[in-house]
Amino acid sequence: MRAYLAISQKDLAAFIETKSIEVDELFAPTPQFVADNADCDEEELEYLLSLAAGEEALDLRLSEKAPGIVLAIEVEQSQIGESYEDSITLKSAITWSQIQCALLAYQGDDELVWFATQEIEIHLAEWK
Repeated sequence: MRAYLAISQKDLAAFIETKSIEVDELFAPTPQFVADNADCDEEELEYLLSLAAGEEALDLRLSEKAPGIVLAIEVEQSQIGESYEDSITLKSAITWSQIQCALLAYQGDDELVWFATQEIEIHLAEWK
């Protein structure tokens, strides 16, 4: 399942260093979210969830100029704890190998900017 994590630049730097992170909650296509958005296909559901994570990520920025950072994560079914309206909890840590890409949110912009996994560490310092 593809899920989305709003993360601060500082926490992302620590995640890159340790290659593992414990998180409270991720935006995900839960049964409730899918039912509430029955007119959307999988790609549209992912877009809506990534935007929600992007909005939350804007609150985690170090400065007004910095982007909000969202990680797209491939979550294993065995990791999923509880399911809520548009989010899940996890029973285990996320590993770096589960990261699919980074998405950057900018204030007032409805589009997220995509970065490949291998580009994240290269650009991390720019995202302050």
